[in-house]
Amino acid sequence: AHFRLFCLASAAHERVDHAFAVEAVAEHLNVHLAALDALEADGYAFHRRTVRLLASDARAHLAQRVYEGLLVSRPGLEVERAPLASAYYDGLRFMVDVHTAAGERVPLIDGGLFDWLHRLAGNAKLSLVASGLGSQLAATLFRQGAQE
Repeated sequence: AHFRLFCLASAAHERVDHAFAVEAVAEHLNVHLAALDALEADGYAFHRRTVRLLASDARAHLAQRVYEGLLVSRPGLEVERAPLASAYYDGLRFMVDVHTAAGERVPLIDGGLFDWLHRLAGNAKLSLVASGLGSQLAATLFRQGAQE
């Protein structure tokens, strides 16, 4: 199936205490949430937003730091935390679910930390955060009048 996405990627040498990973995940979330804000200002209707932070035991402290940052940057945002069950991500994944007018929960944004770059380059200090927003799905389901 073919569909359209709005994607972000951030890569760098990791810093002390995984500062790059935490800052990049937070930045991706804030950019995606700001995109939803801008779409709402242009006539889209996202009735509720829920951020899910999923982390392995080894990366739970990173998810906690992202969570604490979200509390400051987006007070009132609903944030759920859960264990990460997928080996596809490097221990940290985030998702943003939005709700339709009928209350259906739709996963619209997905991203996380990946080990692809350090495996490809053979350098464990390289870190990659990538994410995507289902722009075609947003236009289909959340444009005002799309569900009427």
